[in-house]
Amino acid sequence: MKQEILAGSVLAIIGLSLLIVSPNKLWMITEKWKTDEDGKPSLSYCILMRVLGIVFAGVGVALAVSRL
Repeated sequence: MKQEILAGSVLAIIGLSLLIVSPNKLWMITEKWKTDEDGKPSLSYCILMRVLGIVFAGVGVALAVSRL
């Protein structure tokens, strides 16, 4: 029971951090070194990060409250 709450909390924190942190900053930390040109993340990357944040937060909350 405690494992579900802990795992759900971790997933929710990851999801909320993906929603709070700007996709541009996240891209600069994780992906910018892979490109040779100065640029910024694509629109699809930004949308994907927001969707992943929503999914992780939703699954985390569902997992945490499913066993209460």
